[in-house]
Amino acid sequence: ERCMSVMQSGTQMIKLKRGSKGLVRLFYLDEHRTRLRWRPSRKSEKAKILIDSIYKVTEGRQSEIFHRQAEGNFDPSCCFTIYHGNHMESLDLITSNPEEARTWITGLKYLMAGISDEDSLAKRQRTHDQYPF
Repeated sequence: ERCMSVMQSGTQMIKLKRGSKGLVRLFYLDEHRTRLRWRPSRKSEKAKILIDSIYKVTEGRQSEIFHRQAEGNFDPSCCFTIYHGNHMESLDLITSNPEEARTWITGLKYLMAGISDEDSLAKRQRTHDQYPF
């Protein structure tokens, strides 16, 4: 729940774009927890990603856009990429500290897994820890 409330209040992050400097945007989870949105945006209808359309969240500077950035002096623990949509688009984000990145990565993975309550997530983790494969 802590991740969800942080995500719903919003976090300022840098959104990296191909061939341009990063843009500072406020990213937040909508009230239904079904969309990731950001503002300001000139294309407000397009400034969203359905949680259902996300198929992978990666930590660090692994995406093509991170590799292309000449001034890539970002702390990898503050960077993550959301891969979404039918064309495997990437949304490359940089937070101001590693804790924020962790919160968003954990929260997004939690939503992607479709787990409705944190208790079952904690139970799943304990089970996983007890029975390493």
